[in-house]
Amino acid sequence: MDYAVPVDAHNAIGPAPRHSVGLTVRMQDGMAAPRRVTLKAETSYDDGRTWSEAHTAGKGDGRFTALIERPTRVHGDAYVTLRVTATDSQGNRVRQTVDRAYLHRGTAGEH
Repeated sequence: MDYAVPVDAHNAIGPAPRHSVGLTVRMQDGMAAPRRVTLKAETSYDDGRTWSEAHTAGKGDGRFTALIERPTRVHGDAYVTLRVTATDSQGNRVRQTVDRAYLHRGTAGEH
């Protein structure tokens, strides 16, 4: 799985309540591309204690976009943990969890 997160040099994104993350599901080099991939993306703002499902949209060729939304209960800077599960038409499945993948900045005064 490949991730395209719009982070800055400090591995952080700005304070907007929503942002998009690009996700690509692929096989190892030299293997055929997976077919008819389904993908589920989830986020946690409390180190995996609770999870929220992100809205995902397929873009073809194993590429997806996930819309990440900051939970209303979360204020100030918070680390985002990503959990992504992908399954192809042959039943192959992968689940990856990236703990504290990046920092989601809060608005000024909420740090």
